[in-house]
Amino acid sequence: MALGGVLFTIYNKSMKKYVLTVLITLLGLNGAWAHTLNVLILKRAPRAELSFMQNYAVVIGKTFYGPISKNTRLLIDPVGSSLRLTLQDATSSRKKSLGTTKEPVHIVRSLGTVSLSRPSAWGSLKKRALPAGAISLEQDAKRAGDFVAVRQVKYGGLINYSGPLSAYAKGGVNLVETVELEHYVTHVVNCELGSEKSLNALKAQSVLARTFGLFSTQSRLEALDKGNTNWQHFQLFSDPTDQAYNCRKRANGKELPSPLVKQAVRQTAGEVLVQDKALANIQYNTCSRSGVKPGVICQEKIVQLARSGRSYRNILRTFLPKSQISRFNPSVFYTQTVRNLLKKSLHK
Repeated sequence: MALGGVLFTIYNKSMKKYVLTVLITLLGLNGAWAHTLNVLILKRAPRAELSFMQNYAVVIGKTFYGPISKNTRLLIDPVGSSLRLTLQDATSSRKKSLGTTKEPVHIVRSLGTVSLSRPSAWGSLKKRALPAGAISLEQDAKRAGDFVAVRQVKYGGLINYSGPLSAYAKGGVNLVETVELEHYVTHVVNCELGSEKSLNALKAQSVLARTFGLFSTQSRLEALDKGNTNWQHFQLFSDPTDQAYNCRKRANGKELPSPLVKQAVRQTAGEVLVQDKALANIQYNTCSRSGVKPGVICQEKIVQLARSGRSYRNILRTFLPKSQISRFNPSVFYTQTVRNLLKKSLHK
């Protein structure tokens, strides 16, 4: 199995720091590409309360705190343009301040050669220099299992996330998950159409969700390259502003993706809609609520066609007759602007 990788880093001259890193790794598995996405999962919150299922480390700039026990909560509060970090023991409620910072904070479960298997005692937990090359959010995102639970008041409970989180202050606490593409698609399909029992409807939704997520990511990276700093920390919203990735179905693990949803995503892995040799710009919606708008794919119609025996490929052709289903490959479907940025990053 051949393996290779491309590190994509954008350098903001005015800020004199690296502000965005996206890793695209080529896997020798049916020619597919593994890809990670940056998704805003918490916006302008008065506080972020994080619980953990694995030991972790808190990375600030070129320093880190850790290893920290999974039994220790992390509280993040906004203080103007800074973040205040506090550890809280889940058993005793004892607290320890990690101070405040204006830099983005990364919460990770892996730190290169630094072992996180034996948590540091509270008394010896001090800020340490980060080893060179120790942090890779993208590699961390590929690790199996849930990592952190975030209290989501809007959705009525805790929602588990598998990828590492990044926090920054802007009108409150903002949290971004770096998540592997297929994991993201699985939870979008669960939120958007998870109760459906037709496999072909779920397959069609999987292709739509993957295409929408990748097209939006590409468009916003291009906007960032043109100076739109709104996208320097994330490229996707986790609510219906883009696609529902947070949802009530996930709160407290009450409705996880069903085996049928997972099967639909697995059997369409990497598949996207392409028009004119580029990612298709598609829109879909629950049409019974908003009415059918021109150019918007109606989810109820997808379900109706699937239940009548139509294949997911046939369903998608019905809505987009000029499109094709292809496997996503950044070197083929990303625009020239994004490809040039990828090439330049190889020479940094």
